[in-house]
Order: sequence, then C-alpha cells, then structure tokens
Amino acid sequence: MDIEQLKTFLEVERMRNFRKAAENLCISPSAISARIRQLEQTLGLALFRRDRQKVSLTPAGERFERHARFILGAWERAHEEIALSDQVDKRLTVAGVTSLWEILLQDWLNNIHCNAPLIGLRAEASAYEGIVQKLEQGSIDLGFLYEPPQLRDMVVQEVGDVSLIMVSEEKNISVDDALSEGYIRVDWGTQFTSLHEDYFPQRPIAAVRANIASIALGLIDNCGGAAYLPTSLVNEKLEQGKLFKVEDAPEIPLKAYAIFHMHGEHRNLIEQLLHTL
Repeated sequence: MDIEQLKTFLEVERMRNFRKAAENLCISPSAISARIRQLEQTLGLALFRRDRQKVSLTPAGERFERHARFILGAWERAHEEIALSDQVDKRLTVAGVTSLWEILLQDWLNNIHCNAPLIGLRAEASAYEGIVQKLEQGSIDLGFLYEPPQLRDMVVQEVGDVSLIMVSEEKNISVDDALSEGYIRVDWGTQFTSLHEDYFPQRPIAAVRANIASIALGLIDNCGGAAYLPTSLVNEKLEQGKLFKVEDAPEIPLKAYAIFHMHGEHRNLIEQLLHTL
C-alpha cells in the first residue's frame, strides 16, 4: 500500500467514476484501475462495485474509507512537520465550525500568525461531525464547537459566549411577521434548534436555510428578510440603521468550547493560546 493508492482510492470514492478521477489526478484511466487493483490485492478485499453506469463502495470499501483518510492525513501532517522543521518550532492543526470562524476564531488566528511566526498553522472549517471524528482520530490538535462532544481523554474549555438576536431589514417588524416574511433559518446546532422550537412552536417552515451566518446576512442585505445572527456580526449595521433588531424576539445565547487532547504534545501551548481568545 502506498500514498498514491490511497489518494486514488479517495478520489474515485469522491467522483464515483474512474474516468473523472483520472482527469482530476492527471493520469490515465488504466493507471487508476491499476492502482485500485493493487490496493485491493494488498487488502485482499474488493473496495468498489463496478458497472457501466457508476462505481460504488462495497461494505469493505465503506469501512476502509475512514481509515484511508486518517492515514493520508497523518502522512500529510508528518510531511509538513518535517519539511517545515527549519522554519517553525511547533505546528498546530485547528478546526472549527464555519460560523465560529466568522465571529470568533479568525481574529484569534490572525493574532497568532502575526505575533508567533514560529508556530506553524493549519486551519480548517468543518461540520460538527467531521471535527469530532478528527479529534477522535487525533488528526487535529484543537477543535472549536458550540456543543462539546462526550469524548474520553479530552479537555473541554469554554472560550466564549455567542449572543444571537433576530434582525430584519424592516424597522418595527413583529416577530410573527419576521418569521413569515422571508425568514432565513440559520443552523446554529442542536441547542439552538431546541430553543428555537420552544420559542416558536407554530412558526412557518422557512423557505431558505443556511449554515453560515454570512450567507444569511448577504441574503438579507440584498433581498430582505430576517434571521438569527450574532450580535458581534450585525452591530455595525444596527448602528448604521441598515438592520433592525426584532424587539419581541427572544435573544438566544450559545457558548463556544475548545476541545483538545488531555495528553496531547501541544497541550501547554494550546492553553497559552486560548488565553488570548
């Protein structure tokens, strides 16, 4: 088994087509087939079902996919660490849900990058499930989430409060009207969903949903409507009179958490950096 075989396997899995995978990897379809065949021979298992219309994973292929990503990720991190050893003292891989990058993490990362150039950084925006999986695998050093997972040997540290308010481009709009006229439902996680349903059990189903605050904000700016957005993100527009708070809509508070390995080699550094967040 080699790294190119793993990359090929994951590209075929992503595209579900040998020819398209070959185009993306700039090799011939026959080379793709040969790499997959060699990988299957090494494992002693068929990884793909092949027919004229599509390619799909076998049960063995589905189980192998997670391990292939872990092995490839570990290889890339090892290669980067060795290649950059003359330039940086330590290297951290940080992942957070996308909305936290928008409202909390970007300035923190900027500060580290500008003031601690000997710390090499790899930053990722990912979904909750992906971050939890990478924490379990040890493929990231530090994760940021709204809802801390129940994982063994992890330190969970609260790092911030996120205040969500309903805003609209229309002044003096009632919450009932805001929910029915162009409301954009932003996915802020399970805790937000539960509170949202408690507050608005009879609400209409939102025609538009988003998982990133900036998408909802862009839609409101250009097309009107309302959404729950972080106070820190909309303060300037509220002051300029470009947005208005829906006064009878309840504020929904969330907390942001940092999660890292209790026995990780970078624990001391992580704790120092979190003090600046």
